Amino acid sequence: MDWEWKRRIYIAGIVAGVYLGFRYVLPAAVPFLIGWGLAVWLYPVSVKIEKKIRVKKSTAGGFLMLLLLAAVGILLWMGVDTLIGQMKAWLMNFTQLQDKFYSFVDQCCCSIENTLGISRVESRRFILSNIDKMQKNFIQELSPSTIFQAADYLKGLIAAVSGIIIAFISGVLFLHDLEDIRRALRTYRFYQPWRRVLKFLRRTCVTYLKAQLLIMVMIAFISTFMLWLMKSPYYLLFGIGLGILDALPIIGTGLFLYPSMLIFFLRGQTGLAVWCLSIEVVTTLVREFMEPRLLGDKLGVYPVVIMAAIYLGFFVFGVSGFILGPVALSLIYGIGKEWDIWD
Repeated sequence: MDWEWKRRIYIAGIVAGVYLGFRYVLPAAVPFLIGWGLAVWLYPVSVKIEKKIRVKKSTAGGFLMLLLLAAVGILLWMGVDTLIGQMKAWLMNFTQLQDKFYSFVDQCCCSIENTLGISRVESRRFILSNIDKMQKNFIQELSPSTIFQAADYLKGLIAAVSGIIIAFISGVLFLHDLEDIRRALRTYRFYQPWRRVLKFLRRTCVTYLKAQLLIMVMIAFISTFMLWLMKSPYYLLFGIGLGILDALPIIGTGLFLYPSMLIFFLRGQTGLAVWCLSIEVVTTLVREFMEPRLLGDKLGVYPVVIMAAIYLGFFVFGVSGFILGPVALSLIYGIGKEWDIWD
């Protein structure tokens, strides 16, 4: 009984420690973790450059980091510029889209009246009244009390820029002393068990999240390309949205594509309806093809467990819980396994 109570206390301590660490320590440590990751990734190339042209590996690695940041910044700038342009176009055409929506509602109400005998006037009033309530709630959310929160967004922007600078500087410093740091860590007794925990973490949720990220990017690219072939003016906006929807547990791209297909079909635009169905089929096949090849039997954890961790992580950590949830679960289990808590 004494051991059982100790075991419960240990489990509670592990859970509390992981939660507090993710909530308060991790945000400050992220730039240094990114710097460490960049240093480890670029270290072999930097060493080769140092041997060939006699330039310090920290200098060569710093230059490579600058090139990488510049390339990512340019791609993000182009993508965000295109995305904002499409959002502006969508907002400018909002009145036309609203008229088309009302016309579609009228068609649906007529169909309901012909099929079920429900008055189209009553059904139209019911639908539009609920839409009006949603618009009023949305306007209330944009009240001055929330607009004044712009200062928080400015702080977030400053923190993001500061984090990028710190990640770059720490990455250069890690590159300079990477071998010495690794050698020093091996001499500490506490390092070995934590190394095994980190290996378990990398083998489980990191493998899963990496696979899901690659699948999400591929599906967003395919959706964007197919929407561009459809001559959609919002191909990038909707393509990225479909990639995000596909990454969400249970939801998938069908949440958007099936209703769109139905709307196009009822409006007599059969070609566009077929395009929507084609996008859904292609993205589903891509996921079914890529997922087993990226994961295989390497995961070691049931996917449904990680899905539950994503779901719970969303409620505990917010949007970042989609990543932090599985990481926290694997870390809790790995720590308990290393110290035989689960036995």
